Amino acid sequence: MPRLSKHSKIRLVERDKDINFFREAKRAAATAYRSGKPIGDFQKYPKFFSYLQNKNNQTNTCTIRIFHDIIYIWRGKTKTLVTAHCIPERYLQEMEEIDNQRSEMNSD
Repeated sequence: MPRLSKHSKIRLVERDKDINFFREAKRAAATAYRSGKPIGDFQKYPKFFSYLQNKNNQTNTCTIRIFHDIIYIWRGKTKTLVTAHCIPERYLQEMEEIDNQRSEMNSD
C-alpha cells in the first residue's frame, strides 16, 4: 500500500469533497494508486496530455494517476504520495468537448 506524506494528506482533505479525515485520505490514495488511470490513457486530449507530461518531466521518477478528476503524484520507489490536485477547469472543458465531438461522430 502506498504511503502518504503529511502534505498530501492535507491536500486530499482540502481538495476532494468526499474526504473529511486523514484516514479517508489514505484509503482514497490506495484506491487511486490501484484504480487510477495512467498518463497514457489521456493521449486523446492533447492539451491535458501535454500538461501531464510536463508534470511527469518536472518530477522525474514519479508515478502519476488520475482518479475522479484529481491528479495524484507519488514519489518514485518509495511510492509515497507527495501531492494531489484537481484537474484544472480548462482541461476538464477540453475533455468534455472532445468526448462530445466523438459521441456525435459515433451517432451519425
